[in-house]
Amino acid sequence: MNTAALSPEPNEPATSVPDPRRLHYGEFYQLRAPVRAHEVPTVAVVGNCQAESLRILLDSTGAVNSFRIPAIHEWTAEDVELMGDVLAATDVLVMQPVRDDYRGLPCGTDQLAALLPAGARVVRYPVLRFDGLMPYHAIIRSPADPSLNPPVVPYHDLRILIAASRGLDTPVEATPPDETLRELAALSIAELRTREQDHTTVVVSDHLETTPVWHTINHPDNSTLIHMAHRVLEAIGVDGEVRDPGRELLGNLDAPVDPQAARALGVQVEGRDTWCPAPAADIEQAQLGFYREHPEVVDAGLKRHARRLQLLGLM
Repeated sequence: MNTAALSPEPNEPATSVPDPRRLHYGEFYQLRAPVRAHEVPTVAVVGNCQAESLRILLDSTGAVNSFRIPAIHEWTAEDVELMGDVLAATDVLVMQPVRDDYRGLPCGTDQLAALLPAGARVVRYPVLRFDGLMPYHAIIRSPADPSLNPPVVPYHDLRILIAASRGLDTPVEATPPDETLRELAALSIAELRTREQDHTTVVVSDHLETTPVWHTINHPDNSTLIHMAHRVLEAIGVDGEVRDPGRELLGNLDAPVDPQAARALGVQVEGRDTWCPAPAADIEQAQLGFYREHPEVVDAGLKRHARRLQLLGLM
């Protein structure tokens, strides 16, 4: 083989290979032009892990134009600047509530809404969390580093957290009554309802009363996401049939469902006894070691989830 023939000429610039991530978000990074249908509104869907799943469902109707936008917690100053170009051609900003100057960038919901053209609108959707079937699982942010996650799986188990706070080597056990587990599920729904009201979002809390089986406490199943997509379409004021994507959009990791909570809430769940595909045997010791290295996370968890810990009989 004549390898010289494959090399560029001395004065010919080498062809640069675009970054795969930027290619994935090609329309956003202006590597390719968006495909726009006529006479339907253009929407920009902004948020964290739930945003892209919602966008896929909205786009499946053919009633809106949309394209992928990186998750907001990944944004850089460049992304905020590019978002200005996106919003200049947007009819409806569909966004979760985000505080001003999030992560030190001017990307709060109100800040981005100010970049929309005259006549454009904002539809807010709530950040979805539901721990009714996973009453011991929690999200805890380190005050020193909010992006810090525990090892193996990015979720905390309150039984492991309490063990760490007591200097134990194995998780503590909990045996709350069924009524307490029903109370905790109702509390989780009430917290979502409060967020909906406080931020004037579309309503999804009514769907949680059907006790959907989620993948994790913040990765909803398709039925919940489809319900939210319909509510967003109603808020935009367009009709469209949300199509089944043929896969669970947020199903890359399944947390175990607590069997007692499932029975207490009248839900039958099979095949959800352990983390999948994470190796369950590694989680307890890895996370106990994590807490020894990061005691500030233990303190933050005890404070943030004090009420739930008390109801579960862990404090």
